[in-house]
Amino acid sequence: MRKYLKDINVPVIDSHTHILPKDVKDNIHKYLDIDSTFNTLFSNSETIRTAEELIDSMDTLKIDTSIILGMGWNDNKFNEYINDYLIESGKKYPDKLIPITGIIPNGNNEAIYEAERCVNLGAKGFGEIHADAQNIDIADQKKISPYVEILQSQSLPIILHSSEPVGHKYPGKGSSTPNKIESFVYNFPELKIILSHWGGGMFLYELMPEISRSFKNVYYDSATSPFLYDQKIFQIAIETVTSDKILFGSDFPIISQSRLLQELNNVIINDEDKQNIIYQNAKSLFLTN
Repeated sequence: MRKYLKDINVPVIDSHTHILPKDVKDNIHKYLDIDSTFNTLFSNSETIRTAEELIDSMDTLKIDTSIILGMGWNDNKFNEYINDYLIESGKKYPDKLIPITGIIPNGNNEAIYEAERCVNLGAKGFGEIHADAQNIDIADQKKISPYVEILQSQSLPIILHSSEPVGHKYPGKGSSTPNKIESFVYNFPELKIILSHWGGGMFLYELMPEISRSFKNVYYDSATSPFLYDQKIFQIAIETVTSDKILFGSDFPIISQSRLLQELNNVIINDEDKQNIIYQNAKSLFLTN
């Protein structure tokens, strides 16, 4: 029996997790100089977990499926290596893990080919894009368009790392704040977009009618929510954009899956809202293709 969400009779999908190969975990210093994003985010091996370690967490908490995301890598070969691991993990555990592969959105042919390769091998989207770490401007329509075309041809989503324009600093915090996110969404209005970390507060701007209209295909996940916001954010987001646009995401292993589940379980009262956030929305984005 589940420790949390005991009365909710739908599967649980964690829409935001990260895994890396055991080789990377065991030989972390070998890779620190290869990829600058890896160096910034994973200099501490304690924050690295393999597919099997993620599944152990899922089994303990009765989480049915996890979406395993790529990262904003900078080195093409390292990106390919991690993408292969994500895809292989999805094939090894097809009922538990769904791969979203990393891209290096610089517009060159090698990077575009890698994106196409991953979709052909079963990737269910691209992300998590880290604009600052990858030295890209998400509002640069010309460089981003080739990847968007690949996604839209398969009705697949993109996941953007989003940041708050105020507050404390932390590794990975960047400049993909609401103003830049707005430009990205305006450039690609038909693309399914998931904004990580509550979109850096972007959902609040959907109280503006013109933003709400333009953001019809935008979703928000709760990744690392306890590190950033009071738990009241769940109910505030539901009241602002409805539970139809919110995804349960933990950001495992940076934060435990249990901590997010506990917050969600404690704060959200309505069972339909819980079902949308833990299952229905993720199902429509990741399990319908």
